[in-house]
Amino acid sequence: MVEVAVESGVVRGRRHRDVEMWRAIPYAAPPVGPLRFRAPQPVTPWSGVRDATQFAYAAHSHRFSSPLGVVKRQIQHEDCLTLNVCAPAKRTDGPLPVLVFIHGGGYFEGTSALPVHDPTPLVRRFGIVLVTINYRLGGLGFVDFSGYATEFESNLGLRDQVAALSWVRRNIAAFGGDPDCVTACGQSAGASAVLTHLAVPAAQGLFQRAIAQSPIPDAVRTPEQAADTARQVVDVLGGDHTLLRTAPPAAITRAAIRVMLRTARTVPCQMALAPVIDGDFLPEDPTAAIGAGRAHRVPLIIGSMRDEMGHAGWVPVRPFVDLFPTTPARVDRMFAATDPAARKNVLAHYPDYPSAATLTRLATDCFFVRPMIAAAEGHARHAPTYLYRIDYAPPVLRRIGMGAIHATDVPLLFGSAGAAALAVGGRREHRAIGDWVQQHWVEFARTGSAAWPAYADGEAAMVIDRPEPRMVDGLYSATRDAWCHYRGPQRDAKPTAAH
Repeated sequence: MVEVAVESGVVRGRRHRDVEMWRAIPYAAPPVGPLRFRAPQPVTPWSGVRDATQFAYAAHSHRFSSPLGVVKRQIQHEDCLTLNVCAPAKRTDGPLPVLVFIHGGGYFEGTSALPVHDPTPLVRRFGIVLVTINYRLGGLGFVDFSGYATEFESNLGLRDQVAALSWVRRNIAAFGGDPDCVTACGQSAGASAVLTHLAVPAAQGLFQRAIAQSPIPDAVRTPEQAADTARQVVDVLGGDHTLLRTAPPAAITRAAIRVMLRTARTVPCQMALAPVIDGDFLPEDPTAAIGAGRAHRVPLIIGSMRDEMGHAGWVPVRPFVDLFPTTPARVDRMFAATDPAARKNVLAHYPDYPSAATLTRLATDCFFVRPMIAAAEGHARHAPTYLYRIDYAPPVLRRIGMGAIHATDVPLLFGSAGAAALAVGGRREHRAIGDWVQQHWVEFARTGSAAWPAYADGEAAMVIDRPEPRMVDGLYSATRDAWCHYRGPQRDAKPTAAH
């Protein structure tokens, strides 16, 4: 057992050979009772020693959101504002780089306790401090109910993440970490959040580098869209907004997911559960802020998987398939509701449309690649920006035709044992690709510089594949040109302030 004093009291963690781990350290007060739909509040200090050897609660989501094994799952509760710290057991003379990882899950599912997020291999090998966090999800974290009560606040999930980053800045030195060398890293919704924090004034100075793996940078809502989502959730709950204070958290969560799926069926690629441009905490659209130089100018690694949506014939499992334009009918609905004028130019880029292979490629480009390129190009004008694409697919996924799909970069980064099944038939190559990702991500966290040329105007991008990662010029040029006039489901979002 190992004890560390943080601002609220002493926490007791556990040593695992040459690393030390603390789990479920509270970074904010439990958002329960009168604190529901409120910004995170300070932790009440405790006396004595607080046990931090076990995971506590996951944020509320659907029942399959927080698996810890084949049959075991993490209990979900509103009291979820905790983080986990992993550090080398042997302290060095100087402070260590800190990596803060924000889990993905579409802003409505996930937990830092997933086995794939096991930090010990990365910490043991590279001697960094790694922090993983939980934050409010779905109806409790990414629906804006602020129109129903003066004390209700917007962007609660984002505020939770900023509170966690602020806790790291104030406390991470006690674990051997350097508060002035913090990298905010996330995957999927976590990556989207990292990019969004570039435009959040309250996040200024809380991290010095950023890594965004498979982000959806335009996953934000206008105030009007957010208000409509909130109204629909209240309607599902019975139409009485006063129930928001007393309804079981699981009921609010279910209602929000129901509205999310209904919205996606109406307009594919639209995420109803997402941050809102509230003119205050998030003053303007993140991509617009990044492009205009009004975002935090920190070095950035940004990229995606080659086959986010899979190869031909494979699409995500229902019911979440409706999020994506993977059928001609959904493509038609998407353009009709967003940007009809761009349809001809976009579809000209896919000569085999509407084959299954073309539809999955179009869905990948629309949902992931298109907004990612816009964010990368905008940020590259103001800060070092390094673009990549992971083309490597584990052997099992290659054999069944799924390719380098969404989220298979997470085990590459963490080097987690859970990737072993995917690597059957090619463990050596899987380990080699994972080694490359880990080495380059950690070196970037240490220095703020990647080991390949910075991105500029559709040119240099690192393609990570076997047998060797390689630079490719103009990797996304044609895709960027095809989608350049498409404005997306948040096309009416307008800046409301600047910072």
